Amino acid sequence: MRLLFALLLWMGAGLVRAQSLPLSIAAALERAQVPVQAVSVLVQPLEGGAPLLAVNETVPRNPASVMKLVTTFAAYETFGAQYRWTSRLVARGRVLGQELVGDLVLRSDGDPYLTAERAWKLLRTARALGIHTIRGRLILEADGLRIPPTDPFAFDGDGYRPYNTPASAELVNFNTVIVQLQPSSDGARVLATLHPPLAGVSVGNALKIETGACPADVVKRLETGVQEDAQGVAITLAGRYPASCGIRFLGLSPLPAERFASAMLEGIWRELGGRLLPADAPAPAGGEWLVATDDSPTLTEIAYQMNKWSSNPIARQLLALVGARRMPAAPDHVAAGASAVRSLLTEAGIDRHGVVLENGAGLSREERITAADLARLLQTVWNRPYAAEFIATLPVAGVDGTARRRFKDSPIREWAHVKTGTLRDVRAIAGFAQSQSGTPYVIAAVIEHANAAQAGEALTALFDWLWAH
Repeated sequence: MRLLFALLLWMGAGLVRAQSLPLSIAAALERAQVPVQAVSVLVQPLEGGAPLLAVNETVPRNPASVMKLVTTFAAYETFGAQYRWTSRLVARGRVLGQELVGDLVLRSDGDPYLTAERAWKLLRTARALGIHTIRGRLILEADGLRIPPTDPFAFDGDGYRPYNTPASAELVNFNTVIVQLQPSSDGARVLATLHPPLAGVSVGNALKIETGACPADVVKRLETGVQEDAQGVAITLAGRYPASCGIRFLGLSPLPAERFASAMLEGIWRELGGRLLPADAPAPAGGEWLVATDDSPTLTEIAYQMNKWSSNPIARQLLALVGARRMPAAPDHVAAGASAVRSLLTEAGIDRHGVVLENGAGLSREERITAADLARLLQTVWNRPYAAEFIATLPVAGVDGTARRRFKDSPIREWAHVKTGTLRDVRAIAGFAQSQSGTPYVIAAVIEHANAAQAGEALTALFDWLWAH
C-alpha cells in the first residue's frame, strides 16, 4: 500500500511539473497580463516519450500562420517533395509571317509559383520565334481547378494587400505588383515604377519628398489606394517620403486575378516590343502550336518561399491544388482541399482534437488546432522520407525568414527551425529545436488573448528554457 501511495505521489509530482510553466515564462506572461489559461504549450522529445512541458496542450486555438505547417504536410503527402507544375504557351489559330491570327494562350495547371519572370521567358520565346503581332487575344487559361469567388476585403477590409489574395485558377505572380519607390537623380521628387508592367494600370503619384531620417515603417505610413474609371486603373500614392529611405518596395494587389493576369501578360508582351490588336473575325480554324513550356521550381523550393516568408497566396493555392488532386470532381477545390487535409491528418493519427481548416494560410478567425496535434504532426514529418526537405523550408531562429529578428540574443539562435504565426490577439510558434545537451525536441506554443502582442517575450523565454535542458 505504501509503495502504491509513493508511486501515485511520484506520478502526481511528474504531472505537476509537466503542467506548470517555468518561472521565467510565467513571469513574462504576467508582465504581458496574459493568463496561463490563454496559453497552450507542448515540448516533447522528437523521438517520443514523456513531454518536457505540457500546458493546455489539447485546447484548440487559432494558430495564425503556423497553420501553414499543416498545408505543407498535406502538399508533401499529396505531390511529393520534388513535384513541379508545368505552364505551356500555345498559339491557337494561324501564324502568317510575323502575325498570329488567333490567340496566344498561357495554359496553367494552377502553378502556385507562376511568376512574372517565368511568364516573361515564355512570351520572349514567342517573340524570338518570330511572332510580333497578335491579332486576337493574349490570355491565361487554367483547366481543372475550380475555385469559387472570394472577397479579398472580407478578412480585414484591406483587399488590395497581397496577403489577402485568395486562391485562383488564374493566379500569376501571386496577383501582386511591386511599386518601387526611390528619390529621383536630382533629389527633387519621388519616382514610382511598377514591376511587372500592367497594361491599363498607372500610378497616381502625389508623394512629397523630404529630408530627415527614414522611419523603419515608411512604406506603411503612406496613403495608398486603387481608383478605377473609364481610362483604366490608377494606384494612388500620397504622403511624405524621406530621401534617406533610398529604394523601398510596396506590394499591392490592385485587380482580381483574371484581370491581373491579362494586364500582366499584355504589359510584358508590349514591353517586349510585341503588338496586340483586336481580331477582325473569329480565329481561323487550325491546330494549336506549342510555343514554349516552363516548369515551376520544386514543391520544396515553393514551400521554402511560403514558410520562410509566410506567403498566404502560395498556401491558399496549395490547399486548392491538394483538393483538385485528391477530389478532382469536387465543385469547390478549396473546400475539397480542407476535407482532404483533415483525412490525411486522421490517417496519420494527428487530428485527435478536431482541426478546423478554412484556407490553409492561417489568415482566418475560424481555423483551429491544438499544440498537441501540431507537435504530433512534426513528429510524423520527422519519420517521413521528406523530413529534411520539410525542415529546410522553416525559418531558422535568429537567422532568416520571419524568425530573423527573433532569438538574435538567445542561445537557441541557429538551433531551431520554426514557423511563426501572428494575428491580432494571437502569437504562435511551432517547429524543431535542439537543447544544449544535443537532445532534439518538437515544440508548439500558441497564445490567444487580447494582450498576445505583448507576450512575445514569453515565447523567447520558452526557447531559452528549452535550451538549458
